[in-house]
Amino acid sequence: MNRNRLSLVAAAGLLAGSLVFVSCRKETSAGSWLGPLQAEGSKLFYAAVRDELAGHPMRSSLTDGEVAKIMEAETRYDRLSEFLVNIFYQKEEPVFRALIDKGDRDSKERFADMYRQTVQSAAHHFVEAFFATDAATELMRKSIEKYQGLDAVDLVVRSVGYHAKLDIPPVQSSPKPLSPEFGKQGALDGGGFRAAHQLTRGKGAKIAILDTGIDTTHPVFQNTHWGPHFSLIGPVGPPWAANAPVVDWGFHGTLITSVAATFAPEARLTMYKFGDGDTQNDPPFGYLTECLIAACIYRAVHDGNDIISISASGATLDVPYLREACQYAYEQNKVVISGNLYMRWYEKGNTRNFPAQYKTVVSVTAAEKRKDGTYGYWNVCAPDPTVAVAAPNDIFGAFPTYIDREDTYIPSISAAIPAVASLFALASSVYPPTGKEGPGVYAQTLIDLVVQSADPYKVGYKGFTPECGHGLIDAEKTVNSALALRQKREMEERRGDS
Repeated sequence: MNRNRLSLVAAAGLLAGSLVFVSCRKETSAGSWLGPLQAEGSKLFYAAVRDELAGHPMRSSLTDGEVAKIMEAETRYDRLSEFLVNIFYQKEEPVFRALIDKGDRDSKERFADMYRQTVQSAAHHFVEAFFATDAATELMRKSIEKYQGLDAVDLVVRSVGYHAKLDIPPVQSSPKPLSPEFGKQGALDGGGFRAAHQLTRGKGAKIAILDTGIDTTHPVFQNTHWGPHFSLIGPVGPPWAANAPVVDWGFHGTLITSVAATFAPEARLTMYKFGDGDTQNDPPFGYLTECLIAACIYRAVHDGNDIISISASGATLDVPYLREACQYAYEQNKVVISGNLYMRWYEKGNTRNFPAQYKTVVSVTAAEKRKDGTYGYWNVCAPDPTVAVAAPNDIFGAFPTYIDREDTYIPSISAAIPAVASLFALASSVYPPTGKEGPGVYAQTLIDLVVQSADPYKVGYKGFTPECGHGLIDAEKTVNSALALRQKREMEERRGDS
């Protein structure tokens, strides 16, 4: 295990012993007009790609071979249009679905116009991915062995999961035992969760985990309440009826979800899969990967999740689709949580980190458990002035049952993020939104509760620092503050009724 980070790896296949598919929107009787529209859209996509590239001012930065491969995308990558359109369809998915359900002439025409615009937007973003680069692009291409010999087209196509692993994992002959370390792990006490669980275990709260898939058969999930899992990796069919499995071949998603299942055991958890295993980890061309994350944010908001946990840190591009998705979630009073910079970027002079550095996102770091039992700054995490809080790093996680790895401690920012997401879920469970709050009002209230309850002294500081933000999270204090807000609201409601 690399102590600097848990590799962002995962899967796109079928779960051991069961199939876990994306929540599909049925095509129903609308197929008679949607089918031809999808076929038209596919042709439009590849034509738009050719037009975009032909007129792009940076086209000369690509080799002749790369240009030829993009121009021939329709024959080389025949499913690329499905993958890309599905990403950009998610922003307006509820509108598309309502138009399908209505089904009258005006609705069909509006749907068709919106769909064509989405297709053209997808083509634009695909071409833009080749030119939206920075120093990290060359660093990745030069330093990661598996990317040697691959051209820009290979790498961009891989970034959307075109070559993701989609086969069925082996079925284990005997069930995996549940390690007692899940209940013993120090972070439950270090972050105040054990005491907070006496007040709430997160019932009623909904956490979206944006990651790399999930093995729901692991015993740590035996009592977990699941939502409708969704995957953008390897979708089959048009976006209004696409489905894809969410198996976690790479293990990261299962590890991360096991943290949420332990720290907020009664919250509803839903996996939104935006990556697979080795083909999408550390992508040199990260533009479309960030678009995948954005699409999952939109979908998670549409599905009614309260908290959105993203254990994918270190993206260095400020992609508008991602920025707008985070803003949208915040305005819908959903709390988005991600992680701060990893030291490897900071040491190379790159201090850009998205989505964590957006003002609408809670940026999390991990605090190191020391030999004397205290916590402090962990020097594998880069200091960052946007960091909000730190979570303990002595966290225990679960590997998929079909991967030959023992469950183990997973000190990382990746694990700290779902721990903080779980804290928000606990607070939300005792102080849920009324639905009457203005844009961002409820989300900011929860953020303020967590930040104001954090303790800088527990990580060796007297106030805010770029190393540990406002301090170590305190779940018990946060939940008690949330309960106080609920009591205040109830008193005000009673006064209003009298």
